Amino acid sequence: MSAFNSSRKDRRDRGAALIEAAVVLPLLIMLTFGIWTTARAWNVSNTLDHAAREAARYGATIDPWDAGTSPGEVRGVADADLTSSSIDPATVGGCVELVADTASPACDTHVNNTGTDQVYVKLSIPNYTLQFMFFSIDIDLEGTAIARFEAS
Repeated sequence: MSAFNSSRKDRRDRGAALIEAAVVLPLLIMLTFGIWTTARAWNVSNTLDHAAREAARYGATIDPWDAGTSPGEVRGVADADLTSSSIDPATVGGCVELVADTASPACDTHVNNTGTDQVYVKLSIPNYTLQFMFFSIDIDLEGTAIARFEAS
């Protein structure tokens, strides 16, 4: 009789383990998916910051008021950085401005100029969707950079 009771007990334990796995596994999958989604949004935000910084740095090292340079050329540096991170530049809005002396950038009125020539770059992705398992959240991602004109 004791052999019969031990095999029956093992079957019940296996059933309990199956029930526990059925309860815990969906929670683990949701948690993992949420961490991955949030990490991707953080990566995109950091990439926007980096692309804006690199574009502003590029614009500050050339004479932006020469006839051959345009804000589109500075934006091209940001677009190359976005493309290398698998972000479609067509989905990224924003502006690039070459700001002289005491003027403030037209695309951001919260920036105070320091009295020097500057390059201002703002990149944004409005309504970036964080897609979780059963719901989604839209957030606005933005990266800005200002670089003082340094060319001689």
